[in-house]
Amino acid sequence: MFIFRDNVINRWSVTADRLLSRHIVTRIRCVFRHHSLARTAVSLSDLPLETSAASSLGFGYMSTQATIELIRTRINSRFPLLFLATWEEDRWETELASLAMSLERGLVIWTATQGACPPLDDAQDEHRDPANFLDHVRRYPRDHVFLLKDFHPFLKDPIVVRRLRDLVPSLADENKTLLLMSPEPVIPLELRKDAIEIGLPLPGIDDLKQELRELMIERQHSGEPAIKLSSSQKEKLLKAVAGLTARQARQSLSRALTGRKVVDDEVYALLVSEKRHMVQGSEFLEFYDLAEGVSDIGGLDALKEWLAKRSHAFSLDAQRKGVPAPKGLLLLGVQGCGKSLTSRAIARLLSLPLVRLDVSALLSSDRGQSEKNLRDVLALTEMISPVVLWLDEIEKGFAGVDTEGGGGDSTMIRLMGRFLTWMQEKPATVFIVATANSVNGLPPEMLRRGRFDELFFVDLPNFHERKQIFTIHLRKRALDPEQFNLTELAEGTEGYSGAEIEQTVLTAMVESFHRESQPTHEDLQRAVEDTVPLSVTMEEKIFQLREWARPRCRAATPDSRVLQMLEAEQREKTGAETGAFNLLEEEEEDDSGWRAAAAEGELQAAIYEYVVERGGVFFDRLQRDFSSIVDTTGEFGIALRSDPNVVLWIGLNADASTAIARLLTDRKLYVTPANGSVQEENAPPKLQRLPVLPDTRISRPCWFPVKLTAETPDEVDERLTRVARMKLKR
Repeated sequence: MFIFRDNVINRWSVTADRLLSRHIVTRIRCVFRHHSLARTAVSLSDLPLETSAASSLGFGYMSTQATIELIRTRINSRFPLLFLATWEEDRWETELASLAMSLERGLVIWTATQGACPPLDDAQDEHRDPANFLDHVRRYPRDHVFLLKDFHPFLKDPIVVRRLRDLVPSLADENKTLLLMSPEPVIPLELRKDAIEIGLPLPGIDDLKQELRELMIERQHSGEPAIKLSSSQKEKLLKAVAGLTARQARQSLSRALTGRKVVDDEVYALLVSEKRHMVQGSEFLEFYDLAEGVSDIGGLDALKEWLAKRSHAFSLDAQRKGVPAPKGLLLLGVQGCGKSLTSRAIARLLSLPLVRLDVSALLSSDRGQSEKNLRDVLALTEMISPVVLWLDEIEKGFAGVDTEGGGGDSTMIRLMGRFLTWMQEKPATVFIVATANSVNGLPPEMLRRGRFDELFFVDLPNFHERKQIFTIHLRKRALDPEQFNLTELAEGTEGYSGAEIEQTVLTAMVESFHRESQPTHEDLQRAVEDTVPLSVTMEEKIFQLREWARPRCRAATPDSRVLQMLEAEQREKTGAETGAFNLLEEEEEDDSGWRAAAAEGELQAAIYEYVVERGGVFFDRLQRDFSSIVDTTGEFGIALRSDPNVVLWIGLNADASTAIARLLTDRKLYVTPANGSVQEENAPPKLQRLPVLPDTRISRPCWFPVKLTAETPDEVDERLTRVARMKLKR
């Protein structure tokens, strides 16, 4: 083998073509052309490799460069046996040959079919026998590295294992290291104290860049149409094939781009589908094609906006700036309201593969097998990362975990504990999307920040969302939405879920097919009338779920309940369709919305609309304007929970103070410091004014002037969102 000292080859006189594969020789010749080798070892930085901080896409696995450095330190530290796990034999043979050059070590490659290369002598047939080859290792000179390919089947032979044990002391003394490379190395019990296992990573982004670059050159030479790729398109293409071997990535890119002049969503979806075979052998993970997108979801605007912002955090630019990749989200809500559809749409938005984990399938009657199943699944998930991991109805998957009494199933408790730890510490980019129809059985550890980036509550669709859902499902069935009165249909499906609306469309299609005609508006109306929605049959459970989620989860559709009530009232009065945001526009002359709500006793809705119309208002103005419709004066006030002596306003009755406190706690309204804009004559009597919100508790009641607003402040002081009704002491 080549030993680079004084620009000569050592006494092992063999040709490069016999010693190394063709692509290794090319790399060596490249180094020869560009570097002086006189009395100098070829360092790894001299080789034509592309390495960077993003070489592994930032997705948690050790980069190629870092792994090579790890192997370098092990060899220099005289570790005798290194078991290397990889499917990419050719790529890593190249890397290891370059490493041997930089270390000034000879490299001998052994396979069961070819024997040793270079051989110690002409007895090549003898070298094919693993036991005989190990005997010959002693006869090679010092400072050698031996790459043994697919040696693991022979480790079942006790003679081979014994000879390896006998060989270990001399390997360390003579600076020799055996590298046993195979897809899944198994270290025999006898060698575990002398051997180290190292997983060789899949190609990083720089390796994949090179594959894409070479592919584009091939396309140009073969007469394929030219494709101009922007930097963002290149990044998305590389992310889509991340997790594949270099050869697989090259083949997938070639297949997806063949005959195309532009890169669209279909290309990304096709590339992601190439990872399907990676989970085919797993009975616990199910691969989903990226069929649905965000446009297939009706409503949920707040959730869509959140997802659009978080999708940029997966970019390489975000990683270079230290922006952490999002961990995932939990979708809690009413059944049939689009949680599963949203999970599938998220994967398409991120251009990442989507795999679904069936937690219940992990359970096994064999002791310890369930935990092993979970470890294998998580390892496979990380291997194909970046990926979206979908946990559907997570409360059922982890059923049996007693979150209060401690009497739950021990196996499920261990699974839950390991999964929660992995959620917190996982190194790879695995975006988790969990859905739940109930909070029962979900431990508080899973709901805390750090496991998920956000908890969203998906409620029943409002009027405008129901119109969108009807439009989506009609178009999917090649029906023209303009031929139907969508306003009337949306009005008649109050309390219906998205799945129930879809079912009414399907029912109308079946009925019309029986008549051999196209569905009509009347068919849809009859289907709606014949459907009993879940909101009726399970009204109590849905109410409990809403009440639990309101202060704890972020609404996927902001302020849906209040807006629905106001919109319904507006449509009933005008007989016309009103946009969701038209109700929130300020009208100088027409205050009928909040006035009517106040007159009918809907004080909370009235206060909300009143504040929204004006953009912001002080408490004294609110009381003065409401006094002509309803009496709001009394012996109650609003104070901070963190310090009840900090009073925001006094002189309210029980209904008004409760309504305002609820709107502030639910974050439908906010209070912001009024600074010096409140005049003293507008201040509540007998209370000293606080110029700023104190950091510590105060000893006696004081007034802190604030302004009510519906707009989220740039900086939210959490103390001002936790308020309570208080009664004045006489």
